[in-house]
Amino acid sequence: MRFAPSFLAAAVIAALAGCSKGDGVTEPNNGIQPNSDLAMPSFSMGSGGGAMTANGWYEEEEIYYLLLGQEEGVTERGENDLYLIGDDRKYQANVAEFIPGEAGYSPHWNIYVVHTAPGVTLADILASPYASAHYPEALFDDVGDLRSALMAGLVTFERPGVVVLCPIISEEGAEAPGNTELSEEFPPFPDTF
Repeated sequence: MRFAPSFLAAAVIAALAGCSKGDGVTEPNNGIQPNSDLAMPSFSMGSGGGAMTANGWYEEEEIYYLLLGQEEGVTERGENDLYLIGDDRKYQANVAEFIPGEAGYSPHWNIYVVHTAPGVTLADILASPYASAHYPEALFDDVGDLRSALMAGLVTFERPGVVVLCPIISEEGAEAPGNTELSEEFPPFPDTF
């Protein structure tokens, strides 16, 4: 079904207006709320009335997406995952598993938070083959490297049971007049995160 552009624009504006704030993987227990320590950003319209946008990483390339908010009452959806290194955009942009055109892509992303494994430091990760060539801008820039680092015991994944709606868009779309881009400046990585 095709929609008229004015209908799509109204739908996006309405969605934006309603936005609100053993294997190394830990999952929430049944009936327990998602991890309240996860610092998910408060999603809102950009200062120019457009969308909030952010950069991210996918297979060593920078990508861009809209920030349309956390999905209430949903703890998992599809197979598309987004990895937050230390927390949401705390030390670097987030890492996406799939992009449009790939099987598994969806604008609905299951959240994983990546931490250093017990006894592991930043130096250990940097000495591994899994650290990004983009460091210090990004310690990780590929989900394959993140999973390899998990299997090597360098990191752990926390799965807080959060799904966010963040469709991938072009760089031009992210920088379109009226949109507000999140900062691409991050503090240095600590020894552990």
